[in-house]
Amino acid sequence: MHTLDKSITYNAWDNSIAPRIEIEPGDSILIEMEDSSDGQVTPGMSVEAFKKIDFDLIHALTGPVAINGAKPGDTLKIEILDYAHKGWAWQSINPEKSFLPGEFDDFYLHHWTLDGGQTKSMPGITLALHPFCGVLGVQRAEKGSYRTRPPGPFGGNMDVKHLTKGSVLYLPVLVEGGLLCAGDAHAAQG
Repeated sequence: MHTLDKSITYNAWDNSIAPRIEIEPGDSILIEMEDSSDGQVTPGMSVEAFKKIDFDLIHALTGPVAINGAKPGDTLKIEILDYAHKGWAWQSINPEKSFLPGEFDDFYLHHWTLDGGQTKSMPGITLALHPFCGVLGVQRAEKGSYRTRPPGPFGGNMDVKHLTKGSVLYLPVLVEGGLLCAGDAHAAQG
């Protein structure tokens, strides 16, 4: 069992980034992820402070993880064994980067307290947690630095709420070693 901590994160896809660890096919790895703000949002942060974070740091990625012997043309099989949260989460609306432009005229920030497999952070409502990784992928074949928002054949910002514990994801290997990265973990998604 390998472990990769969140002490170094990246906010873009870039296949020139050296792998932080190399594992063998079939090995297991625990990947610790920073929240999607790359540690800028903290429990209890005010919406006024949230407005001042650096939104270019959204989607902090942990990695890259090289898989020994993986080469372009191979397929990487990723088995999700488990997820563990750290007791809190947040969600927000940034009207400047919303998928519904014009629908929101101000920022919004909500903090969630996570307790085991549920949250009661909205009065009178208990929500079950179904954690998954929002951004999961291998490095792109193209040289250069690319934002994390659009997904592609490499995986990426898929936000597939079904990539929970027990899921299997297949991705094409596009560069030597595959160079797997993960980030933007979600506690649940509607």
